[in-house]
Amino acid sequence: MTTNQRSRRHPPLVLLVDDDPLLLPLARELLEYLGFQVLTATAGDQALAIFRQHQTDIALVIMDLYMPRLNGYQVLHELQTMAPTVKVIISSGFLGQEEMAKLEAAGVAGLLHKPFRAQQLQEEITRVLAA
Repeated sequence: MTTNQRSRRHPPLVLLVDDDPLLLPLARELLEYLGFQVLTATAGDQALAIFRQHQTDIALVIMDLYMPRLNGYQVLHELQTMAPTVKVIISSGFLGQEEMAKLEAAGVAGLLHKPFRAQQLQEEITRVLAA
């Protein structure tokens, strides 16, 4: 079964990573409302463990940049080591021009500024998954 065939039968699987206990359930609910299956993690090391288990099924990783234990750059590097074509959207409330350029150079597929709206999330996911 090809990835396209699988995605037509099942909603795409998203790994959502954020240490904010208020944001994580809201973002998960929003992603599910938009038609995605969602796995969640509250820290970078937890995200890596989940990614290892579900790597072939995860279509997209959406993660915070600043997290405990491992930050977004460290997690991004490890994800890219495991799966060089992994698509990652970074979500942060602290993205200046220099930080955005650094993330894009590191291979991030998309950026979301917190707080984001449902439409912004959907548009960024659609753009990244289509690329």
